[in-house]
Amino acid sequence: MKKLLFILLTLLVVIVLTFLSYDIDFSNKFVVAGRVERLVALILVSISISYSTVVFQTISDNKILTPSLMGYEYLYVFSQVLLLLIFGGNSLFFRSKELSFIFASSIMIVYSLILYRVFFKRNKKNVYFILLIGLVLGIFFNTSTQFLQMIINPNEFGYIQGAMFSSLSRISIKTISIAVVTILIVIVYLSRFFKFLDILVLGREYSLGLGVDYDKIARNQLIGISVLIAISTSLIGPITFIGVFISNISYRLTNTYLHHRTITVAFFITAMSMLAAQFVIEHILNYRHSLGVLINLAGGLYFILLILRTLRTKK
Repeated sequence: MKKLLFILLTLLVVIVLTFLSYDIDFSNKFVVAGRVERLVALILVSISISYSTVVFQTISDNKILTPSLMGYEYLYVFSQVLLLLIFGGNSLFFRSKELSFIFASSIMIVYSLILYRVFFKRNKKNVYFILLIGLVLGIFFNTSTQFLQMIINPNEFGYIQGAMFSSLSRISIKTISIAVVTILIVIVYLSRFFKFLDILVLGREYSLGLGVDYDKIARNQLIGISVLIAISTSLIGPITFIGVFISNISYRLTNTYLHHRTITVAFFITAMSMLAAQFVIEHILNYRHSLGVLINLAGGLYFILLILRTLRTKK
């Protein structure tokens, strides 16, 4: 395990140094600052996605499900459409990266609290019922977004189209600062329950039998996960399939269900994947594609292969 972590750390350091130093004039402070901002943003998103995906799959007891099924990405785009319709494309509220970030994050956090505080309690703490509700609401948000797009001013449609794809154009020093503080608070809060995650793998009945308050830990973890996903989505936009991609690779590399190992490896893989994809976009594709296109292409193909392999195993 130590050898694997050393290899992954070395690869990440090489990718980070290449990302920061390739084809750059260090005397240009604006360009240097921009790369550092993008690096920090991608690292924050990697932390959020890796932790959220692995723990979410532990609670749901399914290695294919990800938090994106809860409809956060559709809600994000829907919130941007509402923001545009209410305030207009020329308003400070819409053009300000900080205000837009706070608005989108707040909407998704409130949505998560309603899901887990209300439905999770009323339905015998059934995680799959919450997934079903999230999936239905995601379809509702997506359909509503498509309907509202028909009444948007064509000149302002470009703003919404930009929100549909993940992009680092939304970040600024202020949004990154807000994200850092929020993620640190959430991680510190969730760390109290971290030692119980390895027991949660056994399932609700066995966890309760071992004296672990499964329902309390699951509820708190789900709320924390929702905040992390809300922050990462508000920071760079929707990325659908990367969770399945990084979590299953980390399981194969670690060959264990110990969370301190799988989450660490998942973070390295996420960070390397996103930095490599952003490097390709900037220096090879010349910004002709977005980050989400490359990530979802690789993750989507892996997701299909994973399903086919699962079906073949069952036969």
